[in-house]
Amino acid sequence: MKIAFIYIAEPYQCYHTATVASALAAMPGNQVTEYYSFPDTPLHLQRIRRSLDLPDLPLKPFPKSWKAKALKRARRLDQERTLVLKENVDELNTYDAVIATEYSAGILKQMGLNKPKLILLMHGAAGRYVKDQNLIDQFDLTLLSGPKEETFFKSHGLLQNHASKIIGYPKFDVFAAMRHEKPIHFANGHPFALYNPHCQRSLTSASRWMMPLIKGFRAQLDKPEGYNLVVAPHIKMFHKGFGFKARALKRQEGPGILVDTGSPAMLDMTYTSQAALYIGDVSSQIYEFLAIPRPCVFLNPNKIAWKNDPHFVYWTLGDVVENLHDLMPTIANAAKRHALYRPAQEKFFQDAFCAPLLGASQRGAEAIMHYLAPT
Repeated sequence: MKIAFIYIAEPYQCYHTATVASALAAMPGNQVTEYYSFPDTPLHLQRIRRSLDLPDLPLKPFPKSWKAKALKRARRLDQERTLVLKENVDELNTYDAVIATEYSAGILKQMGLNKPKLILLMHGAAGRYVKDQNLIDQFDLTLLSGPKEETFFKSHGLLQNHASKIIGYPKFDVFAAMRHEKPIHFANGHPFALYNPHCQRSLTSASRWMMPLIKGFRAQLDKPEGYNLVVAPHIKMFHKGFGFKARALKRQEGPGILVDTGSPAMLDMTYTSQAALYIGDVSSQIYEFLAIPRPCVFLNPNKIAWKNDPHFVYWTLGDVVENLHDLMPTIANAAKRHALYRPAQEKFFQDAFCAPLLGASQRGAEAIMHYLAPT
């Protein structure tokens, strides 16, 4: 079988699919090639495979027209991604299967992809509406993290017309190999809180509350029970602005405050595995954080009416702050109140991922081969 893995967004995709690609490549008769769009993707793929003692796979940059390159320079990344896919349909049609971890790859069928089976390997986890999730119906096979995800999509009328299989979360296989690579320490010896705001303008807490949050943490650093702070927003927050936004945020660093705008630690669970407290809004990294149940605080400066909205089920797992004057007191009390939320966190995580937690990469490869095998 000739199989193509396509990385059409930032390198965070590598941590969800690289191990599945390697497992497929290890099976007799398979030729696996990886295509990438972002120039630093190969470094992440190499890092993952060095950690797991796996060989590199054939790797090709997506050929891009002058128009696609211009869109990239202008930071019109969604438009660039669509154009790059369209420009490479003919080459992708030479494969037996094309595997992606972005809903947006579903548009390939509309662009003329007709020979390979199109396979979606989900990243993140279900529970929040995403604008292009309806493209899931364009795939021939969807690999899911767990029963919660399957229920979510079926309740939205999706997964009705094609095959699906629950395999677990391959990123945990990567985490198991990397978890001891980069311990996070601060000079004062205190634990750290992770602030992980999303990039979506209508939902993020960053535009209103990031600076007050950093200021509040600076004021409590010397207290015996004070937290250090790691600010690690969704990497897509820095798509626009030609680097100005990232540089401005970096200037907030100082004693007890670490700001990350693009290192591998944002992607490989370094922060979510080590933080003592999670502070966020709607990022699906909450799933990774809850592999070890710990206190969470969710920020709602936009006063979203969330309590009966299934897309905000995360916010039942910790206190939700809706007024700025409650922000730091809620954070200070989060550890004491964790016992109220721990049972719900444990159930939430168990529902989201199938057992056993490790081995999803091999299960994913086997599910793909079972689907592709001639009947």
